[in-house]
Amino acid sequence: MWNKTKSVTLSIAVCFLFVAVLTVAVFLAPFIIKLWFTSFRGWNPDGAAMQKMLVLFSCCFYPSVPLAYITLYSLLKLLFNIKNDRVFVNSNVKYLRRISWCCFIVALITLVGGFFYIPFLCVFVAAAFVGLMLRVVKNVMQNAAEIKAENELTI
Repeated sequence: MWNKTKSVTLSIAVCFLFVAVLTVAVFLAPFIIKLWFTSFRGWNPDGAAMQKMLVLFSCCFYPSVPLAYITLYSLLKLLFNIKNDRVFVNSNVKYLRRISWCCFIVALITLVGGFFYIPFLCVFVAAAFVGLMLRVVKNVMQNAAEIKAENELTI
């Protein structure tokens, strides 16, 4: 039977999987990009367009990697708090705030990249939207934490 504990455990496992995938991508990303554009787009692997794409991708991907690690770390801390029944606490508000700012910074990076490669604009929109949604959830969580703190002071 599926329950809250299993759901949180699955989310934690998926976060660790993303950490592993991100770590592999850091080392294999240029190879994967080159493979994608040569195999599926028919680009010349040594052409000027390929070199520009690798530079553009590197300029957008590698500055986003530390933000992705910060996001995954914060998400794991948030999930472990939830697993330990610490939901409406200020540390969770801090983690949600940090994740949302990471999303906004990635959105800014990909917005700039979108001027040179249109599909990056899709990443910009998605990252900005997720950042906005997280800000709303953060505000709700912050209000709930404040109400909880007030209730704990009430006899």
